[in-house]
Amino acid sequence: MDHPDETGGGTGPARGREATRARILASAKELFTNEGYGSVSSRKIAAHAGVNVALINRYFGAKRGLLTELLREDGVYPGLIEEGPHDQLTRRLAEHTVSRLHGEGTALQRALDDSAGDPDLRSVYQGRITSAMIEPLAVYLGGPERRAHALLMSSVLLGIARVRLVEGAGALCEMERETITRRVQDLLELCLKDFEDSDAT
Repeated sequence: MDHPDETGGGTGPARGREATRARILASAKELFTNEGYGSVSSRKIAAHAGVNVALINRYFGAKRGLLTELLREDGVYPGLIEEGPHDQLTRRLAEHTVSRLHGEGTALQRALDDSAGDPDLRSVYQGRITSAMIEPLAVYLGGPERRAHALLMSSVLLGIARVRLVEGAGALCEMERETITRRVQDLLELCLKDFEDSDAT
């Protein structure tokens, strides 16, 4: 039987609310991973979590909000950007990009790749590009041209990801992995060159 907080009919203790919220997230992650984002309804997630469907709207503002939260928890870019020596940033990003070319990543990431055309998913990803990639890169890089450098780097990373989803990037995957990693790293390093230096050459 549902607790008052789980039916939306009471405030309940904070611990109960957090447990309920965590249960909804766990159910959403399992269902999105196993069945795909587009195939899972809010009602199905609520039934799986054993809660009233109104709680999904209450805690997350709908299924799309659940996806946003899961991507925030599952996202790797903030960690890749912020954790590690500054002079190895491009290497970390290149290695991750090449790993995704080869279909590696979390189970949720791989499942969401199959739902890439979903309008909700595209909309959530657009928000995440700014909050999880562009902004952290700009802050980490610093300097007067930080935003331009962050946008260029993000364009390279997102372009490779897009090609992988649309075309499969089979020719790249057939090449020696270290060769592709170094080439991606070179592109990212070029994005970090000062614009004044490049104008002078």
